[in-house]
Order: sequence, then C-alpha cells, then structure tokens
Amino acid sequence: MNQDNVKPIEREYTAKQVQAILRTLTGDQEKIGLALLNYYSRTDLVVASGRTKQRGRQKYSYADVVLLSWLFRMKKEGLPVNRFRRGISYLRKRLPKLYQDPKGMILLTDGKQLFLKHRETEKRDIAEVLTGQRSGQYVWAYSIGTLIEEVDRAIIEQLQEAA
Repeated sequence: MNQDNVKPIEREYTAKQVQAILRTLTGDQEKIGLALLNYYSRTDLVVASGRTKQRGRQKYSYADVVLLSWLFRMKKEGLPVNRFRRGISYLRKRLPKLYQDPKGMILLTDGKQLFLKHRETEKRDIAEVLTGQRSGQYVWAYSIGTLIEEVDRAIIEQLQEAA
C-alpha cells in the first residue's frame, strides 16, 4: 500500500513524529519533550495505543495524537491537564464517529458530565446543557471538530517535510 495515500486516521506515529506534530500545532510555543509524552503514558493519561512498535516502543494511534493535541490546547489555556482524564476517556470512545464529520462538533461540560454535540443539528441539546435543569455552575464548550481539522493539517505538513 502506498503510504502517501493513507489518511491520517489510518496511520500510526512514533513519539518523535507526535512531538513534531504537537510542536507544529503549538507554533513551537510549548516545550514538548519525549519525557513529557512518556510521563503522560506512565500515568495513563494518554498511552500509545498503536498496533505496531518501533524500537520496542508502541506507536501512537491517530486518536492518541488528537487527544494529546487537545491536552496541550487545554494546558495552553491554563487548565490543569490531570483534570481531563474523564474527558480523554470520553473522547477516545467517540473519536472514530467524530472523525467522520468533525466540522461543527463541540465538546461541552456542565461541570459534571461531558457532551459531544453538533453545533447545527443538535442545537436543542446544546441549549439544554447550557440553560436546562441539568446545567451546572459553569458551562464550558470547546470546538473539537476544529481541532481535528488542525491536527490533520499538521500531520500532512509533517509528512511533507519528512518526504
């Protein structure tokens, strides 16, 4: 199979490739070392879950790359990364479906539960989270679909630079 035609979601990535992708996404403003990626793996925050290995180390799946990108984005916003363990699990389960149509997808929380909703087709559900009986003290929303598009662009850019 020609690797050039393989979609980002179907690829697996080494730690060095993930590091380069994350640096592209953060504009080299974040210190993203291999030690930090190893720490996230050791603490079960984001464990490399690829099916293949390189030099005895598990490769990262596309889902891992998206989750790490999200974590670094939250970290940049000043939010403590360790508070997102539940969010990571939630997103990992829903990422294959999310990837099919990422545009317009947002991640919401009412402080207690997480919700993945489409900005256009699930307006009522979003309104319920924001103002309904289930709303918490605060509501937080994040455009996860936009992040997926950015991750794909960064992966393609890294692949072109490596070629």
